[in-house]
Amino acid sequence: MATKLLPLGNNMLMLKSYITIALRNIFRNKVYSAINIVGLAIGMAACFFIFLYVRFELSYDKFHKNGDRLYRIPMSYHGNANGIATTHPAVGPAMKAEFPEVVEFARLAKPGTFSPNSTMWYTNEKGQKKIFNEANFYIADAAFISMFSFPFIEGNPATALTAPATIVISESTAKKYLGTTHALDKVLVMNEMPLKVTGVFKDVPPNSHIKFDMLLSLATAGEKWAYTEWGWPEFYTYIQLAPGADPKKVEARLPAFTEKHLAAKMKEFNFKARFHIQPVTDIHLRSTFKGEPEPNGSERTVYFLSVLGILTLVIAWINYINLSTAKSMERAREVGLRKMAGATRAQVILQFIFESFLVNCFALFICILLILAFAPFFDQLTGKKISAGFLNSGLLGMWKFWVAALLIFIAGAIQVGIYPAFLLSVFKPAMVLKGKFLRSNKGIAVRRILVSGQFVLSILLIAGTIIVYRQLSFMHNQQLGYNIDQVAVVKAPSVFDSTFTAKANAFKTTLQQNPNIKNVAPSTEIPGKTIWARNTVRRFNQQRSEGLVGDLIAIDHDFVPTYQMQLAAGDNLPQQQSGEIFQTLKTKALVNEEMVKELGYTSNKEILHQNILMVSYFGDISCEVVGVLKDHHQRSLKDPIHPMMYYQDNNRIWAHFSVSMNTKSAGKTLDYIKAQYDKFFPGNAFESFFLDEYFNHQYQEDERFGDIFVLFTVLAIVIACLGLIGLSTFAIKLRTKEIGIRKVLGATVQGIVYLFFSDFIKLVCIAAVIAIPVVYLVASKWLNNFAFHIQIGWAVFILAPALLMIIAFITVSIQSARAALANPVKALRSE
Repeated sequence: MATKLLPLGNNMLMLKSYITIALRNIFRNKVYSAINIVGLAIGMAACFFIFLYVRFELSYDKFHKNGDRLYRIPMSYHGNANGIATTHPAVGPAMKAEFPEVVEFARLAKPGTFSPNSTMWYTNEKGQKKIFNEANFYIADAAFISMFSFPFIEGNPATALTAPATIVISESTAKKYLGTTHALDKVLVMNEMPLKVTGVFKDVPPNSHIKFDMLLSLATAGEKWAYTEWGWPEFYTYIQLAPGADPKKVEARLPAFTEKHLAAKMKEFNFKARFHIQPVTDIHLRSTFKGEPEPNGSERTVYFLSVLGILTLVIAWINYINLSTAKSMERAREVGLRKMAGATRAQVILQFIFESFLVNCFALFICILLILAFAPFFDQLTGKKISAGFLNSGLLGMWKFWVAALLIFIAGAIQVGIYPAFLLSVFKPAMVLKGKFLRSNKGIAVRRILVSGQFVLSILLIAGTIIVYRQLSFMHNQQLGYNIDQVAVVKAPSVFDSTFTAKANAFKTTLQQNPNIKNVAPSTEIPGKTIWARNTVRRFNQQRSEGLVGDLIAIDHDFVPTYQMQLAAGDNLPQQQSGEIFQTLKTKALVNEEMVKELGYTSNKEILHQNILMVSYFGDISCEVVGVLKDHHQRSLKDPIHPMMYYQDNNRIWAHFSVSMNTKSAGKTLDYIKAQYDKFFPGNAFESFFLDEYFNHQYQEDERFGDIFVLFTVLAIVIACLGLIGLSTFAIKLRTKEIGIRKVLGATVQGIVYLFFSDFIKLVCIAAVIAIPVVYLVASKWLNNFAFHIQIGWAVFILAPALLMIIAFITVSIQSARAALANPVKALRSE
C-alpha cells in the first residue's frame, strides 16, 4: 500500500510546490503580473462580447421548429441587382399545386398594400376608447401560424386566421389596448372595420427577420383573387418543403415555372423576371433583396467582427508571451538551479504551463466581473438585448458550451505558456548559471517578431476604424439632392370618407398660414422609404415591350419647394390640375436624370414637354414631362439611383404630409399641427416624425457596427500598449547601468528616449509594409456593400502607421524618460 501511495503523495507535493512558486512569482512581479492578467482579462471579455453578438446574428430564425424546411420566394427583374423580397400573390398557391416538394405556403402583405395607414382602437365596457396608429402588422394566410413557431398564449393557432375579420395580437399589444393578455373574443376596430381577436401570441423574439404586433387574416381582404393574381408583387411568400426534399431541385424548375405564368407579361412589358428560393435562416445576413420587412445584418460584418474578437485575444496572448519570455531571463538562474537539483525538462515545462494556467484563471475571474459589469452597456451599444438573451437562452446549461469554453481556455493557457516553458527548459544549467542566456539574441529576435505581429494587427484595426468612420461620415454628409432638415412628416388619416380631398386641401392651406411653417406637401411616398409603386414607363411612341420599370410617386406642386429639390431642366409642376387622372388618363410629371438616360434621351432638355406613358390598372396614363430633377438619393447610399417619376395627382388619397418648418419653436409648431389634424380628421390618431431621424435610421446597423469596431479596436490597442509598457520597462531595467553611464558621459534625455524607441520605429515600419496590402483588400470588399462609397486613398496607409507610432512613442517615452531623469549614481550602483 505504501509503495502505491508514494507517487500520489509526491504528485501532491509537486503540485503544492508549483502553486507556491507560481503565486510567489505573480506577487513578486506585481506590475508584470497585473499587465498580463488585465490584458488577458480585457481580451477574453472583448472576445466573449463579440461572440455574443456574432452568435445572436447567426441565430436569426433558428428557433422555428421547421426552420430547415422553410423558404422564401423573392423575385428579381433583369437579375439580382433589381431583386425584391416580395412576389405575386398567386406564386404560393401555384407552387403548392405544381411542386410535389411544397407541402404548404403562406403569404404576408404589409398594411400599406391595402391602405396607406391604419388606425386601431378598442372601446371598453365603460365606453373609454384607446386609439393608436398601427403599422407593425401584416395581412397573413392562416397557414403562416402553423408553419412558423410563434407560440400562442390564447386561442387555437390552427384556426385563428381562417375566418374573415379576425386578428391575432401579441401579448404586448393586448396589454396596450386591454391592460391584460386575456383578449380572446374581444373586438378591435381598424379603420372602422371590427376585428375579432382569435389569438394572443408571445412577443416576436428579437432574432426574427420579420417582426409584427398583429396578424390580420387574408380572408378579410377576400382570398379568391389572391389565388389567381399575377400582378401586384407586394406579398412576402413562404413555402414549407416536405422532409428530405431538395431545395436545389425546386430552384432548378423555377425558370420553367416563371415562363409558364409570366411569359405573356414579360413580353408585353419588356422585362425579365426570375423567382428565387431562399432559406429563411439566410435572410437576415445574406439577403440583398429590396423591400425587406426589417433592416438586415451583413454576413461580412459578422465575419469582420469575428476576426476582430480573435485578434483582440491574440494581441493579449502575444503580450503574455512577450513579457513571459522577457521575464524568463531573470528566472533563468532559478531554472538552472532546479535542473541542477534534479528537475527534469518535463517538470520545468509543466511548472511554467501551470503558472500560465494560474494567470489565466485570475484573468478569467476578472473577465467574468467585466462581463457582468458591462453587459448592459454592450446591449445599449448594439441596440439589442444580447446578453440578457444569452443568459435566458439556456446556452449556459448546455454541456457543449462549457466543453467548448473549457477547450478554448485550456488551448489559450497552453499556447501562451508553452513557448516560454520550452525556451527555458532547452538550455543547459551550466550555460544559464554563467549568464550566457542573458546575452543570447534568440529570445530578443522572437520578441521582435511577436511585437511586429502586434503592430500589424494594430495597424489593421486602426486603418479599419478610419475607413469605417470615413464611410459613415460620407453617408451622413453627402448631399442627398434635397433637404430633410426641419421637415416633419405627418401620417395621413386612415379613417376618411368622400370628403378626404377637400379636407386634405383645407388642412394644408390652414397649416401654410402659420408663420412658423414654410411649406406643406402631400405625397404617396417620402425620402428614405422603399418605393413600392413601380411600373412600366415608356416613350409615347414605344410599345409596352420597349419600356422600363421605374419608381412612381404621386405629389402636388409643393413637393419640390418643400424639399428644396433642384431642377436640372424645365419647371416645377403647375399649381392647378385639370381633371381626375384616372378618368382623363392625362397628367404632368417630373422625372430624374436617370429616367432621362434610361428612356434614351440624349439631354435633359430633349425630354421636356414630351409625353411618356405610365402603366396603371386603369390604362396607360400620358404624362407630360415639364421638368427634370437632378439625380438624388431616395434611400441610403447603399442603394443605386433608380429611374423615378413624380406625377401630379391632386385628388389622391395621400399617405403623408411633409411640413417644412422654421428652426425656432418646433415643439409649439408640432402642437399646432396636431390641433389642426384633430380638427380636420377626427377619429384618427396623430402621428409624426422628423424626416432626418427617419432617413438616418437606415444607417443604424452601420453605425452600430462602427461603434462596436471602434470600441474593440481601442481595447486591442490598450492591450498592446500594456504590453509595450511591460516590455519597455523590462528593457530599461536590463540597461539601467548603461543609462547611468550614458548620462555621466553627457547623453541627453532625448537621446536616451530615442535609444529605446528606435527599435520600435523599425518594427512599426515593417508592420506597415505587411499590413497595408491586407487593409486594401479587406476594406475594398467591405466598401463594395455600398453603391456610393469613399475612395480608400493613400492617406489611410500613412495615417494608420503614424498613429500607431505616436501611440508607441508616448508609451515607450514615458518609461524611458523616467529612467533618463533618474539619478545616474543610483543607476551605476544597480546590478
